[in-house]
Amino acid sequence: MKNLWSIPNGVRAPSYHGGMVDPGLLSQAKQLDVADRVELINELWDSIDQNDLPVTPEIATLIDERLREADARPLEGRPWEEVEAELRARLT
Repeated sequence: MKNLWSIPNGVRAPSYHGGMVDPGLLSQAKQLDVADRVELINELWDSIDQNDLPVTPEIATLIDERLREADARPLEGRPWEEVEAELRARLT
């Protein structure tokens, strides 16, 4: 199944590497079982205000391209209910 959250064209979401996280804390987190790691990820993600997330020039360009495409073909969209039903069907 295709990753629904992937960003096309090799554009990467901003990330931080190189000692930003305490190694001991990271080691402890990695020892958690999968369910606990997912819960931790969700809790951490929910603690970030969306306005604090950086938007790289590549992501801004991608957003602009998608907006132009949507504006050029306004009648080609699908209702959310249809998209949601399709996604839920893929997950079951």
